[in-house]
Amino acid sequence: MSWRMPQWGSMAPMPACITGLGVISPLGPDLETSWSSLLQGTVALRTVNEGLAECLQDYPVGPAQLDPALDRAQIDRRLRRRMDRMTIQAMAAAQEALDDARLQVSEQQARRAAVVMGVGFGAAKTHLYIASMCLQDKADRMSPFAIPAGMPNSAACNVSLANGTMGPTWTVATACAAGLDATGIALMLLRSGAADVVVTGGTESIVDDVGLGGMGAAKALSRIDGEDPAVLRPFCRRRRGTAVGEGVAVLVLETPEHAEARGAKVRALLTGYGSGSDSFHITQPRPDGTGAMAVMEASLASAELQPSAIDAIFAHGTGTPLNDAMEGKAVRKLFGDPAPLVTSTKGQYGHAMGASGPFHLAFAVKAMEDSVVPATVTCQDPDPECEIVPVLENTPKEVRAAMVNAFGFGGHNASLVLQAP
Repeated sequence: MSWRMPQWGSMAPMPACITGLGVISPLGPDLETSWSSLLQGTVALRTVNEGLAECLQDYPVGPAQLDPALDRAQIDRRLRRRMDRMTIQAMAAAQEALDDARLQVSEQQARRAAVVMGVGFGAAKTHLYIASMCLQDKADRMSPFAIPAGMPNSAACNVSLANGTMGPTWTVATACAAGLDATGIALMLLRSGAADVVVTGGTESIVDDVGLGGMGAAKALSRIDGEDPAVLRPFCRRRRGTAVGEGVAVLVLETPEHAEARGAKVRALLTGYGSGSDSFHITQPRPDGTGAMAVMEASLASAELQPSAIDAIFAHGTGTPLNDAMEGKAVRKLFGDPAPLVTSTKGQYGHAMGASGPFHLAFAVKAMEDSVVPATVTCQDPDPECEIVPVLENTPKEVRAAMVNAFGFGGHNASLVLQAP
């Protein structure tokens, strides 16, 4: 039986059960280490000389702690040589998430198991390799795996290959909203009845000349300030730009019936999704925040919640002058005063583009489990222009419902709602 996309309004508000999480970030090679480092206030941004053009070496970056994760994941070295870094880390985090869910896809389950991964840019390091071989007039000596490694769908298809899923395998490329859109589409798949299990999330690896050169040329990055690499300052009066991070976050989503039938531990519920476009500018957000506000309203409606039900917002909070002012205005318009607790943790590890939203999804689940909202560590002087004051220290709070936002180049906006089980 072929699958047909249902009409948006026809889907019942069934929650998706989050039963597994996997994270590889600049703060740690797994979720628990990353969360512990986050609460300790660790700032993982640093300048890097190796592998970067000299003109880019004063941009602080957040490289993911991939090597320890690979020691755990045990992905075959020959296979890794055929893949881009974004794909390797996606496979390792997917294994962590499936292990956390205590789930192994069987042959009987395969056609009811799907993969949906978000990527903001794609396989940048492989694209650099391809360009280098062409510029050296060595195109005929290129690796036969260059194209498979460089495909935007390489992360999703290799996660599927490694785990034997035979349901839909999709890649979402909506810039910095990609990971949240992928997770929202995974929720739609489950609600539509097309799958019982979806492995989803976002992966990104652009700590290289492509990522830093391109983002720097767009005036989106902040250079090092003296000797302090903590230059990404969400909602701060001193914010000047973002910093490039990398990594991956993967979630295992299941229908309630599937999770209950196998006795799975449900860590949180994914209950709402909103997605839309600013239709304003290729790199700048709509200044009045109406596009961002619309997807937050949509995610609340999808979850059948009122704004007052949200306890914490994990904001996009990139540390750029335009984004933070826009997002703050949108939050204030929708939620009023007082707004829920608002945080953005990007200042500690950088903006991981397509993986940034899923990072916050994983941290929102931990916030629910540990009853604490993590601080916006690098914001020492909140900017009145942003119209909100983020959480400035770790704040004890019973989080029953949380919202996660992500906004990307091209005007892509996404918002998800999580609830405690």
